[in-house]
Amino acid sequence: MNPLVSIIIPSYNREKLLTETLNSVLNQTYKNWECIIIDDRSTDNTLDVINSYATKDSRFRLILKPNEIKNGASISRNIGLKESKGSYIQFLDSDDIIAENKLEEQIKKLSSEDKFSIATCKWGLFQNKEDEFLLFENNIDYRDFTKSEDYFDIIGLKGGFFPPHVFLISKELIDISGYWNEELTMNDDGEFFFRVLSNSKKILFADSTYVKYRTHSGENLSMLNSLDKAKSLIKSWMLIESLYLLKYKNTIFLDKKKESVYFEIKRTYPKLIKENKLFFKKQLKADNLFLKATKLKRRILKRLKIIFSK
Repeated sequence: MNPLVSIIIPSYNREKLLTETLNSVLNQTYKNWECIIIDDRSTDNTLDVINSYATKDSRFRLILKPNEIKNGASISRNIGLKESKGSYIQFLDSDDIIAENKLEEQIKKLSSEDKFSIATCKWGLFQNKEDEFLLFENNIDYRDFTKSEDYFDIIGLKGGFFPPHVFLISKELIDISGYWNEELTMNDDGEFFFRVLSNSKKILFADSTYVKYRTHSGENLSMLNSLDKAKSLIKSWMLIESLYLLKYKNTIFLDKKKESVYFEIKRTYPKLIKENKLFFKKQLKADNLFLKATKLKRRILKRLKIIFSK
């Protein structure tokens, strides 16, 4: 089995980091790949970097996004999907890195499986290439899953996260699941990969390879820095919920994730909770009960303090 893998990279003003990413592609032990880089009209020297690779190796291909097409990574990824010729898709951001044996080890895992199987691997954090790389070795989701429901149940019970470039996915599965939602500005990756994972039959873990997920110094843990992004986050989870409830009975994953969204929205844009009170009905009820219990506890402690101070 020697299928073509299409590596899709959206880029914008990444001249300082893109070389590391493209080198990780160039150094793959699996050689049958194409790398499609969709540039969002960069204003620095990103295009020079890309062209230097494309000139030396025809497997690299630059696509310049036309002016009439909106900016955005999801739009760029969809352009890459339409242009791709591979049987498998590897998404990769322009500042992240994949281990040199990543494609080879995951193709081995998928070689005897059908189009509904997905491969994952280990992952870790880094800031700069020279810095120490923090590889997570024992994550709860580092295992095979024969049903997607089991994966979501584990994430709901124990937590867990895979960055997008962990996955190797068949193009047919993406065609069935649908392309990236270009209307979302927040959690577009979560919504996309939920659809793909929910349509999969097997999730296979390749334990002998990994990817590096870059964090940037000064990066804000909360990316909800605008009302539009907060609204988009809610919309993404409405879309996920509508599909989830059609397919699965156990709602522990959905409840856990919606609880996190609820408290983040409550902290940043509380008016949106009132505007979406039906969507957050369960979370509002639990929060109100907690607040009532807290107030009751304070009253009891105050009364006890008065009694014992006499």
